[in-house]
Amino acid sequence: MVYIVDADSALRDTLQRLLESVGLRTLACPDTEAFLAAYRPDWPGCLLLGAPPPECGDLGVQQRLLEQGIDVPVIMIVGYANVAMAVTALRQGALDFIEKPFNDQILLDSVHHALTVDVLRRRARAQHQDLLHRFDTLTAREQDVLRWVVEGLSNREIAETLNLSRKTVEIHRAQVMRKMQADTLSQLIRTAVALGILKLYEPDA
Repeated sequence: MVYIVDADSALRDTLQRLLESVGLRTLACPDTEAFLAAYRPDWPGCLLLGAPPPECGDLGVQQRLLEQGIDVPVIMIVGYANVAMAVTALRQGALDFIEKPFNDQILLDSVHHALTVDVLRRRARAQHQDLLHRFDTLTAREQDVLRWVVEGLSNREIAETLNLSRKTVEIHRAQVMRKMQADTLSQLIRTAVALGILKLYEPDA
């Protein structure tokens, strides 16, 4: 779904005809309120957002979307060659920035890219939620063992650190590997990085 939000009805109609001509499903809205009422979070999509002229305000719509938990790729469409506005839009999370009058193919390419980005974001969020679910199945002791395993400690060192027997650590470690669905230590480490349990090395500046 491609959502179009712009107060200019002529522009909305033009964009809708262009997008539907290549088989894209669209929904045109005159303002942010209409978009928020119509938005379907279960549908992959992107937002074509008309920006106000510089003298009419900022680009706070993007911040409002984030505050409501709407993480949809945004393409800004403006009629002013304003570098400051472009920087602001991108800093607030806009995926692309297109100036009117726009080239049809460039806009279509940007929309297709945004739709692909949304699919990838959704897939990444689903994978992260799956990892969190796996981690939540670990007992408190298994979570402790996981943290020390990915830090590089041996079973003997973990046993000494947690005041456990080496055999107990081995049992916990096997359970961690099973519950986290990791076949190798490298897979477990990648999972720990994805969950923020293990921080990537950052050399001193």
